[in-house]
Amino acid sequence: MGAGGSSADAEARRRNKEIERQSYADFKEESHKVKLLLLGAGESGKSTVLKQMKLLYGKGFDQREAEVRSFLTSIVTNMKALVDGTELYGALGDAAGLKADKAKLDDLVTSDRKKWKFPMGLKESLVKLWNDEGLQEVWANQRNMIQVQDNLEYFMKDIDRVFAQNYVPTESDWLRVRVRTSGVVREVFKLDGVEFHIWDVGGQRNERRKWIHVFDNVQALIFFGAINEYDQRLFENNQVNRIQEALELFETVANDEIFDEAGLILFLNKSDLYADKLNKSPIRYIDEKNPDNSRFPDFKGPYCPVGEPRDSKLWKECHDAGIDYFEQLFMNRNHKPSTKSIYSHVTCAMDQGNIDFVFGACKGIVLEKMLTDIGMIRK
Repeated sequence: MGAGGSSADAEARRRNKEIERQSYADFKEESHKVKLLLLGAGESGKSTVLKQMKLLYGKGFDQREAEVRSFLTSIVTNMKALVDGTELYGALGDAAGLKADKAKLDDLVTSDRKKWKFPMGLKESLVKLWNDEGLQEVWANQRNMIQVQDNLEYFMKDIDRVFAQNYVPTESDWLRVRVRTSGVVREVFKLDGVEFHIWDVGGQRNERRKWIHVFDNVQALIFFGAINEYDQRLFENNQVNRIQEALELFETVANDEIFDEAGLILFLNKSDLYADKLNKSPIRYIDEKNPDNSRFPDFKGPYCPVGEPRDSKLWKECHDAGIDYFEQLFMNRNHKPSTKSIYSHVTCAMDQGNIDFVFGACKGIVLEKMLTDIGMIRK
């Protein structure tokens, strides 16, 4: 019996060692994988940053992803929204003369988008509408009230190239065109021997229910708050301020127990567009007649006067105060500041150097947390 027992013990030890070796191998393999989730409200810039990551760390710009039709569709739908907004908040300067041009847009957008056939003279009609004095007045002063993507100006400035018969979208075009993310998009990049699995999920309200199945085993998430949207309303609900919506969503994410072990990184995104509008539209706005139109009454300033030069000391002070204010609004939504750290960065999705620098910092944060979690670094 003694010999038999010794043999059984040896076999058990052998199996245990084999299990340990396999477990270590599995752990080693998994330790070189990072699951990173990109979250945020609609149009916060997640998909643009993911495109930048593909350029920086992945396969780069794939011409097959840049369907010409999507660029033309973007221009038409945004121009239609701008024309409608002009008629709501102002008036076309030459409404009678532009009647036929406006009709071309109306005919397109009321038909099945998959079957759109762009009519002859569409480019000329778009140019005439864009150059209308009344439309430009609304674009300059009331754009925030209209659901128009800011890439419209970029494409209209280069419309001859975009509408050319041999048009081939450039990398810059691809970065700027926006198609709302539906469902979940995954990209895999390898950086310094670590495999990053990055998930981008739709930010519109009706898309958020699709997030749940990608929540498991997330090492870190990046939340996008577009700070230029302080004076804009939701695409889904024109009564809700976009930053307020982002704050509520961030509060849900930051305090959900499913993310207790995940690193949380905040991107205060679209800093370029925030800077562009700061001396045109105030952060703090009080409408005594209609309080629902008021926004951020607790912002203490300093306030940026309309038309303040961007190279002035006051503009810089206002710019920095606004960023600090929005950052604190997000941080205040963290219910567990003693146990849940949030790392924030000011980002510009269109600035590749900025995204490269910031993601490098994020990578360090994520890897350090992973090492801490397995006991290789003491807290």
